[in-house]
Amino acid sequence: MESIIFKSAIEILSLIHSGKVSSKEVLQAFLEQIEKYQPKINAITDLKDREVLLLEAEQKDLMLKNGELMGPLHGLPMTVKDAFNVKGLISSLGIPSLRKNVAKEDAVLVQKLRNSGAIIIGKTNLPLFSIDWQTTNTWFGQTNNPYNTEYVAGGSSGGSAAALAMGFTPLELGSDAGGSIRVPAHFCGVCGIRPTEQTLSNRGQFLAPGKPQGQRQITVAGPMARTVDDLLLAMSVLTHQPEISEIYPVDFNRSSWDKSPLKIAYSRTMYGLEVQDDYQDLISNFLTKIKSAGHSIKEDQPDYDADLAYRINGRFMGFEVSSGSPMPPFITSIFMFLFLLIKYRDIHWARSTYRGIRMSPNMHLKTTEAKEKIGDQFIDFFNNYDLWITPVASITAFKHQKAGKPFLVNGKKVAYADALGRFNFDTSIGGHPVVVIPIGIAKNGLPAGISLHGRKWEDKKLLEIAKEFQEQFTNGFIIPEM
Repeated sequence: MESIIFKSAIEILSLIHSGKVSSKEVLQAFLEQIEKYQPKINAITDLKDREVLLLEAEQKDLMLKNGELMGPLHGLPMTVKDAFNVKGLISSLGIPSLRKNVAKEDAVLVQKLRNSGAIIIGKTNLPLFSIDWQTTNTWFGQTNNPYNTEYVAGGSSGGSAAALAMGFTPLELGSDAGGSIRVPAHFCGVCGIRPTEQTLSNRGQFLAPGKPQGQRQITVAGPMARTVDDLLLAMSVLTHQPEISEIYPVDFNRSSWDKSPLKIAYSRTMYGLEVQDDYQDLISNFLTKIKSAGHSIKEDQPDYDADLAYRINGRFMGFEVSSGSPMPPFITSIFMFLFLLIKYRDIHWARSTYRGIRMSPNMHLKTTEAKEKIGDQFIDFFNNYDLWITPVASITAFKHQKAGKPFLVNGKKVAYADALGRFNFDTSIGGHPVVVIPIGIAKNGLPAGISLHGRKWEDKKLLEIAKEFQEQFTNGFIIPEM
């Protein structure tokens, strides 16, 4: 059963549903892998009682014997990011005061996974306040990259990506506001999608006891996996009815790719920032393969105010933080300003978040209008292109370090937040889907990924393109040597 933990979710489900292996046997294999490598990787924050899990798996097996199938994920063990409430498990949400908070009910997406037959075995780690591109906090500790534990796994869905890469789970539920799915997928050699904004419910994500539901702007929930095929499966489950009021009832199957040649734009970098030479080489090789397959490629990018987009992301972050903060807005604004300025050394991020916390109704509407204008500019861009390809960051995974410390990229100093956030903050504002797939191994032995951007509401088409690219032009997920 050792090899089964690195099979795709689809392959595992096929084995379970055909009766070739039981859900209980699969669950035991994942639990044994967690027990063996969790001390080294530290991706899991809370794990459901083993006996309770085994009983649930036995029940799923009995249902199959009786011809009952709950849904496509019937019998599949999986984990979810600690941002989502899972009934009976600790939901710290990245907040120190909630490190012992046990959720009383499931988030909407967790319930959808359960209704489809998935067995939620545990939660995965995230950073303090879920704000960083490395995953560490003082109560659950530091998550390490499975390819080299001296390196970070990314953040904020770092525990999610590390759990996938280390064979703790075949499928994950993460979330992304400024690269929180994209960067960990890039650093850990897995796949992830930031879906079109308002496609998936955020109810029960970052929901603190006694507080209103925040994360209604920018933050998007999305699945992570080792193959794009598994992302397609997960999205079909997560977008399934019933409808809820704040989610647009757009059919996931409304778009598809007919395998015709694609018109592709690409950006060598963003904001003119340095991109690690060997990572850039991997991207160039990837683009060459795509071009040789008959697709047209041109260097181009959407015409939008990138600095404004960066500020908008910070403002909405501040607004959301304020709604869930136990402190008055005045104190919260000063705390967050100093936190971001001192920890990440980014005055623009700190100032925009400060203004977001203190945002007046008039400023909120102006910021929303600015966000919508940028969204329109992205729509115009995707009227001319099927796909936009960009680096995920300036760098591949870096060694554990103090947040805010600048990087040396190709001999040039690049600010911490610039190297990571500038590639992801502003592209969140467009509201369009972004898929990350692994494209190879860098010189430091760490994986590297690429961002594939698509037209709003055409998530399935984007995933179908990403699947073809992963299968035809990359070596796919590579099992880490531990």
